[in-house]
Amino acid sequence: MAVVGFVLLAILALLLLLLCIPIVGSARFGSDAQDEAYVRWLFYRRRLLGRKKPLRPKKKQEQPQKQAPAAPAGKEKKDFSAVIGMAIDFAASLGGGAKMLLRHVRVYRVRLRVVVAEDDAAQTAITFGRMNALVYSAYTAAQGLLNLKKPDILITPDFMAQEGSWQFEARGRLLPIVAAAAAVRIGAAFLVKTVKRQAVREKVKTRREQASQPKAGTGARGR
Repeated sequence: MAVVGFVLLAILALLLLLLCIPIVGSARFGSDAQDEAYVRWLFYRRRLLGRKKPLRPKKKQEQPQKQAPAAPAGKEKKDFSAVIGMAIDFAASLGGGAKMLLRHVRVYRVRLRVVVAEDDAAQTAITFGRMNALVYSAYTAAQGLLNLKKPDILITPDFMAQEGSWQFEARGRLLPIVAAAAAVRIGAAFLVKTVKRQAVREKVKTRREQASQPKAGTGARGR
């Protein structure tokens, strides 16, 4: 028994250690550069954007389509109302877990380069001012949602060029244990809301059944 307990403890410790290794993501976008994004955890790396090797098209074999039996209208209504209720409960359960997840997303090495250029100098100056207001407003909003380090932002006007350019780079990291805790929090909130909704539906159904039943003694009074 002691050996089994030691093995289970070692497995739990290893699992906890793996959950404390951060997931790292990187993204780069630009007007004149190729867009790329990837996610990495330990030795696993997944490219989300960028060049991929072309896959050979597979020949599809045509299969005869089978017609599914039509479901009764009453059952469809019931299933649709249940799906809508579950969707509402899930959307209402996202608040706490989503905020927790976003607060623990650390975004760093943020680099933005924007060159503003329009047809004439006046329009370039106006666009330059609007671009500064837009970028720094977005930065202020992101500070309230994410753990964002101070970015490297440079916006410059170019009165000689006919077309502007931009380039954005950023990295982020998140601990899997935080993602798991946020998922558990969302799941628990969803379960509580679903149970409460089902309890309310059962109460309403019981009251309707009681209201539809004739009251005792009504026939005797009529006679």
